Order: sequence, then structure tokens, then C-alpha cells
Amino acid sequence: MKRILPLILLIFSCAIYSQEEMNIQDVYLQELITTPVGDNFANLNTEDVNWRATTIKKITSKTTEKVSFSKTAMILHMLKYKLGDDNYINAIDAFLLELNENNTSATIKSFQTSIEAHLNEDLSDFFNDWFVGKGHPSYEVSWFQNKKTKAISITATQKQSDASVSFFEMPLPIKVSNKNGESQIIRLELSENKQSFKGMLSFKIDSVSIDPEYQLISRNNTVKNGVDQEVLNKTISLYPNPAKTYINIQNSSDAIVEKVSIFDMLGKLVFEEDNPLLAINLKPLAFGIHLIKIETDQGTLHKTILKEQ
Repeated sequence: MKRILPLILLIFSCAIYSQEEMNIQDVYLQELITTPVGDNFANLNTEDVNWRATTIKKITSKTTEKVSFSKTAMILHMLKYKLGDDNYINAIDAFLLELNENNTSATIKSFQTSIEAHLNEDLSDFFNDWFVGKGHPSYEVSWFQNKKTKAISITATQKQSDASVSFFEMPLPIKVSNKNGESQIIRLELSENKQSFKGMLSFKIDSVSIDPEYQLISRNNTVKNGVDQEVLNKTISLYPNPAKTYINIQNSSDAIVEKVSIFDMLGKLVFEEDNPLLAINLKPLAFGIHLIKIETDQGTLHKTILKEQ
């Protein structure tokens, strides 16, 4: 998406800058999706990796990340990355047709409504996180590869720079590569913090990098070597199982258990505790099978227990 910012937009933006930021962002959105490439004034080429790298650095280096033309352009690029090129382009074309038929200007709200209707997809989290919320995420990815099978396990953790967003739900691209020049881009569909992924690769990994093509607004990302999730799963266990009144966590690993969450078979959260030290009381839980999510500093495990009557 390559757009040109006319001088008239700057004049108009300055005139209304005292209004709400969302009104300014409506103006930016209108300009970005309707202005064809023309006479150069400020060239915004979101298809250029170098432009994205420079823009992300500027956006995230500010103490307070206010709405800007370039940030709005990057958010639209991220929406395109999230939806896929064809879905994004078709949805934009449909929205522009609606604006033309109704003789109206674009707003963030009408844009969201149109995109969701066209794709039959709820994008509330994306719009609330990026268009309404402030700040940016920082990612930490830990990884481990089995030397024999080449199976890889990855855990992604996210921190936010501003309290207005609890979690930025956005696909995270990582690149796995080795010294022989073999590489692959893996897209992690993140929906929660400390989310774990497993997969198979055909080659040995020497290094992992986060978002090498600068698809996302993020900063201070780190990569570290993880542990074998199979070994971790064996060294952290629950007992007794089945259980009537309580369960204990037996941990013979080096990992620190940071949080335990219990869900019923419908996926409803029924219990949650940070840094559990004592036995977990199961009396309030209903009879049946429950999913236990154990978050550690070295990865997240999922186990099941049977709550007896």
C-alpha cells in the first residue's frame, strides 16, 4: 500500500488537531484508502521493509504514542497482514464502494463495520487494541528443537507498553534458520499470553528471529533458548488424579510455576491463582473433567483432571 500525503491534508489536520484524536485518525484513514499515488510530498510505502522498519522505530520511540499518519498507515498494513492480501483488498474495495454510494467520508467505526460485514469476522479486538488503545507490544520467544526428530516447541510471551491494552491479539511472524542457509517463516496465531506451539521441521535450527520483515508495531523483542516441553510436561504433574477435594502440583523441574487456571469442558474459567504454593481447593468445582493450564517461566502446559463427586 503506497500512499502520498498532499499538502492540503497537513493544513486540514492542523486546523482540527484540537479535536479528538479519533477524528484526526478518521481523516488519516480517509486519505490513506482514497488517495491515489500522485505528486510526491510525503511518500508512505508500507510495502517497503525499510520504510516499515524506520517507521516502527519512530512510532515506538516516542514517550506517548499519539495518533499519526504513519502509525495509521502501519495499522492498516497490519490489518492486511492479519486478513491476507486478497481479503483485505476486496474488503477495502467494498468499503470504498459504500462510501461512494452513500456520499460519505470514512470513519474508523464505519470502516470496522464494513470490513466485519464483508468478511463475516469479528475484528473488535484488533480495532480496540490498535486504533483505540495506546502503546505497543514487546515479545519474548523461547524455543527448543529435538535433535533427533527436529520437532520444535515455541512459547511466545507478550508485554504491553501501556495499560490501555491488556493483550495485543495479532499474528506474530518468526523466522527460523540455520548456518546452511535454510530458513522458514512461521506465523504464530497468538490469542493469549504465554502461548505454546509445536511443529515439525525438516532442518536443524541455529537461530530464531522475531518479525524479521517488520510486519508489526513492536519493540524490544527478545529470543531465548527454551526447554524440551515433553521433559517439562513429565517433570510437572498433578496429584491425586482423579481428585475429590484438592490437587497438588508436583514440580521436579527448574521451571517456576507462575499461574494455574482451571477450565470446565465448555471452556469456562472456573478457577485461577497466581504463584500457587499450597494445594488447590476443588470443592467449588462441579463433577467431571477439567482442563488445567499451568503457566511457567519456561512454557505453558495443559493437563486434565477428573473431579469426583
